[in-house]
Amino acid sequence: MRGLRALLATAVAGAVVLALPALASAGDLTLEVSGDCPGQLTLRWSGAEPSRPLAVIFSRALGAYRVLNYPCSGTQLGLGASGLRLVIVVGSRGSGSGSVSGQAQSDHCGGYLQLMVANSSGTPCQTSNVVQIPE
Repeated sequence: MRGLRALLATAVAGAVVLALPALASAGDLTLEVSGDCPGQLTLRWSGAEPSRPLAVIFSRALGAYRVLNYPCSGTQLGLGASGLRLVIVVGSRGSGSGSVSGQAQSDHCGGYLQLMVANSSGTPCQTSNVVQIPE
């Protein structure tokens, strides 16, 4: 799984440099955010393909970009290029759900988050809805 996590991180990092306009896309993967910003935030998700690497992606703006790097070539994000970056890669549990908590700095407030999961059936990868970090 470590190798796939590294590839997923490379795909997200490459999206910043190698992004093309595309349409936002979301399947059954659902993301929710709760907490205070600045302060402790908790992300909860459900509907991910079980036991797969899951990337949490941040952007300062909404947009529509296509990831060009493997393993997520062709995946469409609902995030813009402004401040686009990988926050963390975690594993989804066998149920396809999970959560992660962390500290949000004041410059993250009002930004946007989306999940991307490297699926077992190839590309494009599964994406979640886009959520806004509380201000």
